Amino acid sequence: MTRSRIEFVLPVGTKNTSKVRDRHQVRAKREKGPRQATELLWPGWTGPVLLVVRLTRVSPRLLAGGDSLPIVLKSVRDEVARQLRVDDSSPLVRWVYAQSRGESSVLVELSWGEDALAAAVRARDRSPHPPAAFLPTVPGVCGPPSRLLRLAVRLAAPVTNSLGDPPAIHYPGPSHQPDGVLYNGIKRQR
Repeated sequence: MTRSRIEFVLPVGTKNTSKVRDRHQVRAKREKGPRQATELLWPGWTGPVLLVVRLTRVSPRLLAGGDSLPIVLKSVRDEVARQLRVDDSSPLVRWVYAQSRGESSVLVELSWGEDALAAAVRARDRSPHPPAAFLPTVPGVCGPPSRLLRLAVRLAAPVTNSLGDPPAIHYPGPSHQPDGVLYNGIKRQR
């Protein structure tokens, strides 16, 4: 039986930076620690590239929802991809994210072949997607407005003010406070 799983722990803390606006030097300095830890603790594996990588964020507090996990673990993902000698957006590697409570660290798991994690991801990929007829749709919200809707908005709103002047062109600025309905940059009078 061949071994089809490698795990190692990075003793680094992670921070949600999705809403942080730092200068590029500050961001690079913050991301340097997890990247160096990943490089130092890399087990030196050079096996098949069709694999699943699960990055588990271990922290005293869990992040609300799971949307921030890829952002928090981006520097670790970049370094793992560099060590694998592939681009992190390559279809040859599937990235799975998880989080748990504990002392701050990141658990990196590489899985391929008949390992349970790789088999679970393959099974999820094989499951049929729901047909488009069963997906929820909300008219006017799911996409750009149709030509007919734009035409109806133009016809419903007056194009001139009460004096018959042409419409004022709206140029948005930092102190702009809209006083009418704005459509395609033209201020409509109510």
